[in-house]
Amino acid sequence: MNPSKKGWLKEFLHYRKNLFVRSKEFEKTKKGQHPDQSFYGMIQPTGIMYGYPVHVYDLELDYGWKKLDTVKVLLADSFINIAELYASAPVDTADAFYRLMYETMDSVNHFYNAVYPEISTSFTNWLGQKKDVLLITEKILDKRLDIIFKKSSNFWTDFFNHSQLFLDIYIFGQWSHTNPDRVLLEFFKDEKEELSYTAVKVMAAAAHANKHVESEEEKLFEHFIENSGLPAEKRRVANEYFGHGLAIQDISVAESDPWVIRKYFLELAILTVWSDKMVEEIEWEFLNNFNRSLGFSGEDFDSSMIAVEGFVLQNWHQLDSLQLKKDHQAISEDYVGRIARITEKYINRIKLEMSDDHELIEILRKGKVSELSKDEKEILRHKFIGILKAIPSFRVIALPKDFLSYEILLRVIPKSVIAEMAGG
Repeated sequence: MNPSKKGWLKEFLHYRKNLFVRSKEFEKTKKGQHPDQSFYGMIQPTGIMYGYPVHVYDLELDYGWKKLDTVKVLLADSFINIAELYASAPVDTADAFYRLMYETMDSVNHFYNAVYPEISTSFTNWLGQKKDVLLITEKILDKRLDIIFKKSSNFWTDFFNHSQLFLDIYIFGQWSHTNPDRVLLEFFKDEKEELSYTAVKVMAAAAHANKHVESEEEKLFEHFIENSGLPAEKRRVANEYFGHGLAIQDISVAESDPWVIRKYFLELAILTVWSDKMVEEIEWEFLNNFNRSLGFSGEDFDSSMIAVEGFVLQNWHQLDSLQLKKDHQAISEDYVGRIARITEKYINRIKLEMSDDHELIEILRKGKVSELSKDEKEILRHKFIGILKAIPSFRVIALPKDFLSYEILLRVIPKSVIAEMAGG
């Protein structure tokens, strides 16, 4: 499959069909307590909500695609996953899954034509004959990503523009299970504009948190104003916000707003503050206050910090712009410490999970008296990661499996529990 060539989407849908059983297992691992959490569990690991779209779950190999082609496949894949999440009936067979994917692409075409008229594409040729649905989708995705990538110029503009694709997926998730009339169509258009506007307000507030705005942060806001398509009054207000700063109460996000949107804005603020090398005390205060204003707990905040840091650690080699701003060792130590503090709160849960695993206990007891083999350490590594996923804070976020080595996990799992299990 070559996403640069015509017909790639049909190949991708057949590829996904052949992976139907494995995809169902993946869906189970991302199951949250409610649909918003499941949505987050599917989208967060891809990086698309952070402005760093890097990972397509089912593509384990590096095919050497250009960045734009990878994002194109990721976007199509995300639309499929979300459509399946919101499907009115369970999808039980590979053939039914293919039909859902095909219908989803048709829905994507109507969605973009209605909500993003600037990239609308005709469904018929000049003779009035219907065009191929999947070829239309390819054309629309090309147009959408052309807008995103042609505006690329620096870290901040990439960050903002690429994160807008998350809003595409979120609004499509709402669109996909409605029958939008003219009134609903205007609602979705307004929602797209308002969420985008709120996103940049969050980023501006986070950039102002230390009372000092970097030149790159200023360029971000200038770029947004130039390309936002906002009405003149909103542009004027936006310029005032950036010129004088804005308080948390000026950010129009309420506790009653959807969980996944509040989570998105929180993690957008975290990444904005966090990407500027050192996080100052006043910035921590801003993030904690913003977290509380969204109706989240301290544990929710820790979970979001772990989500952001874990994503960066898992994909470090692909995040060139962040490598210039952050130190890998410092991130690693912060991340390990943060996870260890949470696992200490769940000692009983961890103990219960471990006590039911006889193979794990047997290997731990062996490790008490002799050196474990490489294979045995790898078995423990996978089992420890599985135990972490049983903790609510880690259930729907992506843990950086490549980073979480056996040695690091020994620092994360409470030593008292390991000693108890190994002691028999």
